[in-house]
Amino acid sequence: MKVAIEDTFELTCDAYEALYFDEPFNIALGDALGLGRELLRLDRTADRIIRHVRCEPKQDPDSPAKQAFGTSRASFVEELDYDRRTRRGTWQTVPNLFVERVTNRGTLELAPAGRGVKRIVRGEVKVSLFGFGRLVEKMIVAEIEKSYASAARFTAAWLARETPR
Repeated sequence: MKVAIEDTFELTCDAYEALYFDEPFNIALGDALGLGRELLRLDRTADRIIRHVRCEPKQDPDSPAKQAFGTSRASFVEELDYDRRTRRGTWQTVPNLFVERVTNRGTLELAPAGRGVKRIVRGEVKVSLFGFGRLVEKMIVAEIEKSYASAARFTAAWLARETPR
């Protein structure tokens, strides 16, 4: 199942790239999204940024996911390889459960948009679970879309707070 998300922010590509890879910003964003977050790897060169982050969603004990997994804690590692010259990266998330049955990967691109920057996320979710794969794919895509919408609202609020008045 495909996913495509575009958000525009009122700052330059360079400024958004700096914010996107800023640890204090990402820690605050994780808190706002209800994600436990652990930075596993961050390599920066003039041309490339490689970042791996383990995320563990904080779940409501009454949620269907919590009831399905019981005491198992669902988490994933997001791996991003970003080319600073092209402003394009490839990402994948690796779940700690059902690793061989769930594939979630795509691209991230930053593009000038008027006086701002457009963040373009494209991806594909594939789940191999007999009789339930398509349903789980829809649930994952819905969660990704919800998460990016919340992240966009948080980013806009962060930028409004950071802008001198």
